[in-house]
Amino acid sequence: MKRPYLKNIKIGNLKEPFSMEYLTSITRLTFMERSLPEVAFGSGRNIGIRYDSQDNRKPVNFGLGLFLNTGSFSDFGEAQNQIKEANGFDTTLRVFGLPHYKEGGKKLLHLGLGYSYGVRNEGHSSSAIEFRTRPESRLTDERLVDTGPIIGASQNLATAELALVSGPWSFQTQGYYLILDADEADDPHFWGYYALLSHFLTGQSRRYNQARGLFTGVEPQPVFKPSEGHWGAWELALRHSYVDLNGGNVKGGRESNITAGLNWIQNRNARLMFNYIHARVQDRDTAPAIDDETAHIFQVRVQFVW
Repeated sequence: MKRPYLKNIKIGNLKEPFSMEYLTSITRLTFMERSLPEVAFGSGRNIGIRYDSQDNRKPVNFGLGLFLNTGSFSDFGEAQNQIKEANGFDTTLRVFGLPHYKEGGKKLLHLGLGYSYGVRNEGHSSSAIEFRTRPESRLTDERLVDTGPIIGASQNLATAELALVSGPWSFQTQGYYLILDADEADDPHFWGYYALLSHFLTGQSRRYNQARGLFTGVEPQPVFKPSEGHWGAWELALRHSYVDLNGGNVKGGRESNITAGLNWIQNRNARLMFNYIHARVQDRDTAPAIDDETAHIFQVRVQFVW
């Protein structure tokens, strides 16, 4: 008796099926780093079991998982200790679909919803929850917004996704809302969003995986061959992201970023990226000292992927 659904089950140290931006490989993102709210609220990897429907014949697909809150680890030998030291669990669901899909994905509308319920063992030594994020750059270890440790019994986190593609133009946005059950912090609510606009000057379209509900990068056709007059793909992009970590009696701060990007994609394995980030932080009790509450960051990345 065939059980084809078994191939869609994964067990191990996995990404939780929550957010379009997080589930997209960082090597295929439009910008160098994920947005402010994604980093602040994202579930990351945990040890658990996940089922993904992954059927591109269906108009709606989903991912569902149950996870121990263990965190990522680089050495498999640490897995036993990670499981033993788990301080709670998460139940996470993502549902997504394509109301509109034409011309092999050159015109599409993507909609998605994600929800994660997490319970923490308040008696555990590492039960504290902290929400913070870098200013969309790993050139610094400073977190311009940071709640500090919060003792919480449970959390409800939701996100809504929307993406549009029309030839060389694309638009993508997500909103996030988190409700924390933490009596000592007066049950704070936090939220955030990002919105990005992208345009390929050379006419390509972002590629989309129907079964996974994710963008998978661009493969220029023809690829970069200067001797034949082919210069790959050039993409301009703009993103605004915002996160509010003030709620209850927590004053982690508010940050608003505008990021401009230029990507030169030679082929599917190589691209050159330029990002400029204008970050502004407000209303945080212990923010790092920055002039006028504003930071300016310019960064370049040369990327090779196999």
